[in-house]
Amino acid sequence: MSISASLSNAVSGLTAVSRAAELVSANVANAMTESYGRRELSLGAATVGGQGAGVRISGVDRVVNQTAIADLRLAQAELGYQDARASFFASVEQTIGTPDIASSLSAFMDRFDQSLIAAAANPSSGSRLSAVVDSALGLVGKINDISAQLVGKREAADRSIGSQVGLLNSALTVVDRLNREIRQQVNSGGDPSGLMDQRQAVVDGISSIVPVQAVSRDYGQIALVTPNGTTLVDYQAAQFEFTLTGVITPDMSLASGALSGLQIVGASSVNGSAIEAISGGALAGAFALRDQDIPTVQTNLDALSSNLMDRAIAADTTLLPGQAGLFTDAGGALDPLDEAGLASRLLVNAAVQTATGGASWRMRDGINAITQGPASDNRLLSAYEQIFSAAQQPVSGVFSIAGSSSALMGDFLSQVSQNRHGAEQRKSFEATRVQAFRDVEQAGGVDTDQEMQKLLLIERNYAANAKVIQAVDEMLQSLLRI
Repeated sequence: MSISASLSNAVSGLTAVSRAAELVSANVANAMTESYGRRELSLGAATVGGQGAGVRISGVDRVVNQTAIADLRLAQAELGYQDARASFFASVEQTIGTPDIASSLSAFMDRFDQSLIAAAANPSSGSRLSAVVDSALGLVGKINDISAQLVGKREAADRSIGSQVGLLNSALTVVDRLNREIRQQVNSGGDPSGLMDQRQAVVDGISSIVPVQAVSRDYGQIALVTPNGTTLVDYQAAQFEFTLTGVITPDMSLASGALSGLQIVGASSVNGSAIEAISGGALAGAFALRDQDIPTVQTNLDALSSNLMDRAIAADTTLLPGQAGLFTDAGGALDPLDEAGLASRLLVNAAVQTATGGASWRMRDGINAITQGPASDNRLLSAYEQIFSAAQQPVSGVFSIAGSSSALMGDFLSQVSQNRHGAEQRKSFEATRVQAFRDVEQAGGVDTDQEMQKLLLIERNYAANAKVIQAVDEMLQSLLRI
């Protein structure tokens, strides 16, 4: 081997180990960086004219566990879905309140029942009759508050959909741009690893909104496909369209066209509806809240309100057909075809409220009573107490029992609690899966101990190649001195 060939081999060796040291330092520096793929140097023998010419750098490999990443993304999507539902049911459960809390729905109903019993025992007491009216106002106010929160939560879910759609569209555009930049890097012989790290981080963010799977394409590019086969990115980025609804009322629904649905524009392939394409993930969770979970709770609350009105009407014999009783729909009788949102319109009849020109003695003598009856007559108060304690099955809503008003309110809370418990269990399970897959992903990431061992080998190889160059230099100096 000639002196020049020896020098060339040593220089190529120094170049290779310098690049290897650069990759090791990058790996160590990013050991805790999310979405960072460990770099490994790919080397090959260099030849010139069939003769060995040192070492050449074939490229830089980005090492990641694609299977663990794919599983992690699906788990993150399901976690986002369950987290949205668990947070909602926990919030509503807190608003309704458990029976041991004085501000709970059951506690307001119990106080109303107790006030009726106390008034029936002494119907001549004006203070006890006023206490019945006050407790009825408190009960109605609590129902109104719960309904208002449900409406607010539904509007918040609609805004969340709009926000997530905006983030999703931006992220899909970024993935498409990074795909193009990675292709350019690969075609020019550059290292696209840094761009791939950025793309992985963006896709990880997308996966918390919509479950996606990455499918490899030529030149380092990827396609993003949802579990039902809808392609969101494949040489072009699809975009989602959604229109925010400013004010949402309980009677508004997706089926009626009052609320916006979701459309996909520019996808290279679409399977099923847009809602089916995003099944799972925080975006689907927001749609489930707006169009299913919240309306279901609202329907049951409206059914409880309707049942209160029906019971009060049944107890008061002074009422004519079609007249409102103690509880009213915004001051009037309930239209059975317009029950949606009744809980937000439920009021105590003005005829018993002194603040609105009524009189509390009508709790004893009847809503339509013109003058006071016998002060000792407790028949209506007893009828109220008996009717609200009687077992009934509401004509609307979904309840597991036929019970008293208090029992039905307990069943209403129980259903919300069960949904919250189920969502939290599922959320906990998905959180465990996310952590498990993340651990698997990190296990295949940067091992700093292994990198330090590589660095020792790199140091030895560098010293060896430097020694060759030093020996060649001494040989050349010797020749020059002859």
